Amino acid sequence: MFKHRLNQFKNENVGMFDLASIGITLALAICIGYFGGKWLGGKLGNAAIGSLIGFGMGVVAGFMEMFRSVARWNRRLEGMEKQRSTDSHQAQNTDKE
Repeated sequence: MFKHRLNQFKNENVGMFDLASIGITLALAICIGYFGGKWLGGKLGNAAIGSLIGFGMGVVAGFMEMFRSVARWNRRLEGMEKQRSTDSHQAQNTDKE
């Protein structure tokens, strides 16, 4: 019984936690890109240009991950809705018999 409830909780809330992590992922990607670009630019002789390029790459990476998370969440919701409609349809067929 407890295992069933735990699995149900995990399946229902994984998408919610995935979406909640978007802000953290976006911020981390931008920070890592900025400071990584600044470090690399400093090694190559121009930290300002490196930080701008790194910032841009971090923004792109963060938004790509955000879109992936939203797409995963939408697929999960569609699958759950499809499962519910299938279960509902089977329950209606069982009641008719």
